[in-house]
Amino acid sequence: MNIYIKKIGFLLTLCLGFALLAGCGGSPLSTQALLNQALNDASRGDWKDALESLETVIEREPRNINALIFTAIAYESCGENDLSLNAARLAVKNAPNDFQAQYTLGRLYSKDQQKMQDAITPLLRAEQIKPDDTKTLLLLGRCSTILKLDSAIKYYKQLLKNKNFKKNPELWNEMGIYYAERQEIRQAANCFVKAYKFDSSKPLIVLNLATFMDQYVGDSERALRYYKKYLKLAVPSPSSETQRKRVKARIEKINANG
Repeated sequence: MNIYIKKIGFLLTLCLGFALLAGCGGSPLSTQALLNQALNDASRGDWKDALESLETVIEREPRNINALIFTAIAYESCGENDLSLNAARLAVKNAPNDFQAQYTLGRLYSKDQQKMQDAITPLLRAEQIKPDDTKTLLLLGRCSTILKLDSAIKYYKQLLKNKNFKKNPELWNEMGIYYAERQEIRQAANCFVKAYKFDSSKPLIVLNLATFMDQYVGDSERALRYYKKYLKLAVPSPSSETQRKRVKARIEKINANG
């Protein structure tokens, strides 16, 4: 489930004020101009160039929250996860009541299952600051589900109050996982079927329905259909290869058992 912010759109919002100032005759070496240049570089995918401008800003203004959050995202985009977390931690330290700082730190922690427990505190703080923010609630639900916390369902139900989420396949998929892990089979089945109904083109949703039918319901013949559909939908890639091999092996076993 991809619930992460769209980086360029967020950065445009983050830096709009700086960009406007930079266009009003400011020095090309001003903080505003440097942030504007970093935004331009990021928009082209030149994250390393963006970091050069951002590092200059932070040397000048170590407590510049927008620059720190921008830097965290830039390091993340360069694959420098530890540096990304360091920048986000600094942003939270300097501005503990800043929603975007707390959310960014929680989101970065949530990417690593070994650090997911650490994501809960900043995400809860982000929720306190913006109680109805849907991306925070969804991420809290996902992390809580993976960590097997009962509180997960609370965030999912809160999202269902939002009309935009009543037919959201990813939300129903996450709820299915929550109920399946608790052996609440009827509720899980309802959720997985709804997720599939609302979007049968997403490989993960199809795979989760297949796995649920196979491992929790014990209907391997019915699961076979969805396993095969998953293989058609999942684009072969290094990141999907392990999962595709597992699914192919399971299909072969089901067929061998008749």
